[in-house]
Amino acid sequence: HRNAVDRAPLILQALGTKGVKRILDVGGGSGAYSIAFAKAVEGLQAEIVDQESVIPIAQSHIEKAGVGNRVKTRVGDLRTDQLGQGFDLILIFAICHMLGVDENRDLLKRCHEALAPRGRVVIQDFILDADKTSPKTGALFALNMLVGTKNGSSYSEDEYTAWLGEAGFGDIRHLGLPGPTGLVVGTRK
Repeated sequence: HRNAVDRAPLILQALGTKGVKRILDVGGGSGAYSIAFAKAVEGLQAEIVDQESVIPIAQSHIEKAGVGNRVKTRVGDLRTDQLGQGFDLILIFAICHMLGVDENRDLLKRCHEALAPRGRVVIQDFILDADKTSPKTGALFALNMLVGTKNGSSYSEDEYTAWLGEAGFGDIRHLGLPGPTGLVVGTRK
């Protein structure tokens, strides 16, 4: 939570908040990013979807932040559940590395369906170069995912771009951030 709270201002600055009224935070964990958006944008509504064991943690942080009337939680399985509809922004932060290629493709298709026209999906994760050997931190993390997950890995900018394109997204951009992870943003056409 502390790391996400520290990183949230960078995310807000990189993405901006113009036109963002409804956010879906897929696998939102502690809720730090949804809380930051809610504090930055008056009237913004956010929804965090995560596992049943995680929701009480998010709810605790939401209540402490005083945004319980605008940041809601729901139990869900990001691998299979429909995500809803009409969102302006969907956050997929530190999720894709836990999933395999086909799972990521499927998740991005469901995100596309859940967005309003011109809505954006944002992936924050390790973004590897085309040869997948750098940056070094992301490449080493891929080894960790190989050992610790069934299908997870670190993925390249080219892979994320292809998956987003297949799902129907346009205006796909890679936004670098300080630190080991970056953002890949796609806009629903």
